[in-house]
Amino acid sequence: MTNTHPNRCPICSPNVELDHTILHTTKDTLTLQCPDCNYVYKNHIPSPKLINCNVIVSQHEDSISTTIPLSQDTILQLGDEFIVDTEEAIFVVTITSLESLSSTKRVTQTTAQNVKTIWTRAIDNVYVHVTIHSLGSKRHQSRSMKFGVPGDYLFEIGKITTLDNSSFLIEGIHLRQDPQNNPVPKLKNRGEAALAKDIKRIYASEPKYSISYR
Repeated sequence: MTNTHPNRCPICSPNVELDHTILHTTKDTLTLQCPDCNYVYKNHIPSPKLINCNVIVSQHEDSISTTIPLSQDTILQLGDEFIVDTEEAIFVVTITSLESLSSTKRVTQTTAQNVKTIWTRAIDNVYVHVTIHSLGSKRHQSRSMKFGVPGDYLFEIGKITTLDNSSFLIEGIHLRQDPQNNPVPKLKNRGEAALAKDIKRIYASEPKYSISYR
């Protein structure tokens, strides 16, 4: 399929847009050919206007305030992921909340030129909370642990996982709240899995005390 670009030919159609053939492309210029008179000419592509948007990055117990340049027409919505480069570090983040200039309430979607603050959570490296219970003692006992892992680390129900010299058998996974506030599923069947960045808490047992799965 030939690439085309709608434009007004300066020779034969100065008032009507035609689908011109794109012959060549550079960073800021298109070389076009008119479909009617075959005239070839260069058309300048205007650079998008960039504005600095306020961003709050939350990681673990800390928060960092910074700004990022975005095209004013950029659409932002809850759950979007992007990179934030700060003096402290470079983060991969997901949008958790949006403050709009035109609304007193938080919104699910807006544009860069209409956003007041973008609230985000770092997801490249996260802490996962794990409750490990032991069924071998006379009295039910459990302990809560916290493990630092990459955000794309996969946890699967029914598998034994070893982190920081601690091994546990995953029995259930409680996911974080969906950005759109949809019902949050609790994973409990063998083979179901989730990425660390999406997990609120894992429920597990010591490997020698396993349970049966459906």
